[in-house]
Amino acid sequence: MTEHPNATTARRTFEAWNSGRVDVIREYFSEDAVLHLAGNNAMSGTYRGLDAVMEAMGRAKQGWGPLIEVEALLASDDHIITFFRATSERDDKTLDLIHVLPMKVSAEGKIGELWLLSTDQREYDQFWS
Repeated sequence: MTEHPNATTARRTFEAWNSGRVDVIREYFSEDAVLHLAGNNAMSGTYRGLDAVMEAMGRAKQGWGPLIEVEALLASDDHIITFFRATSERDDKTLDLIHVLPMKVSAEGKIGELWLLSTDQREYDQFWS
């Protein structure tokens, strides 16, 4: 069985993230992309537009730089949902959490809106504080 094209897009996005190629990720997002980062920390908020989303991802990669290991990925024509483990060290803090990343996908196969949700929001917030 072949993988759904939206699943392939998600996998390529995570591969680019792990290799530090945030610039490559840009091609997988729509111009009007929206990124929602839950919590109460330095990265929390809603980022609207491709430039704002890429700027937030660039800051996260520089300040956080987690490695992502996909645990489960489900895709349809309109949605992708990924469960992944993120591990990182920053200053004297460590992170090892499962995150859930639901995404809406446009008819053109571009990621339009996504929400990063942690299984332990308190620990995630402390890591980013």
